[in-house]
Amino acid sequence: MTADTSPQALRTTAPVLDCAARLFAEHGSRGIAMSALTERIASETGTDAASLRRAFPTRFDLAYAVVLCSTRERVNGQLTADDAAAPPRERMAELVRRHVALGWKHRAATALSHELLPVLRAVHPSRHREIVCLTRAYREHLREIIRDGVVSRTFAIRDPGRAADEVLETLDSLLHWYDPDGGLSMEDLGAVYVDLVVHHHLGCPR
Repeated sequence: MTADTSPQALRTTAPVLDCAARLFAEHGSRGIAMSALTERIASETGTDAASLRRAFPTRFDLAYAVVLCSTRERVNGQLTADDAAAPPRERMAELVRRHVALGWKHRAATALSHELLPVLRAVHPSRHREIVCLTRAYREHLREIIRDGVVSRTFAIRDPGRAADEVLETLDSLLHWYDPDGGLSMEDLGAVYVDLVVHHHLGCPR
């Protein structure tokens, strides 16, 4: 990257935001000074430090950019990849596999979002709404797949909205226990969660 990289471009540049997410995960959202964050990101990504300071004047701005970009990638990736013409069971299975892979990739940003969102709601409602609207769109997408499965008698549940909430909570649980060095591959992990969601939560016969 070069010194003339615009602040707007930096706010959506994956290497910068991925590096920031990792540093937040390693040190906590308040465990490292903004000056040190800027120096580390500049050094590790080859970005001009002055451009970084213009793009992210505060630690809060940087954390927000990390969470927003991660949320957009996860939600838009799911919505774009979905095949609306496929049977509900197949759509759900593919959504679960993608959620597992994307959730693990963005685990640091997801953990950061849990800390950031209550603060955003209090001090910057418009930023809070931007992220919440994305997550709501994803939940609604999931609910529609479940509803279609109920209509086709693929899924044996009564309340698609409640089921969507339970599925999302289950999918996000992998962030609390999965260890890639524990012998379970990402592919196997996806299969575990497909079985758990499709058959256990949604009551689809094997």
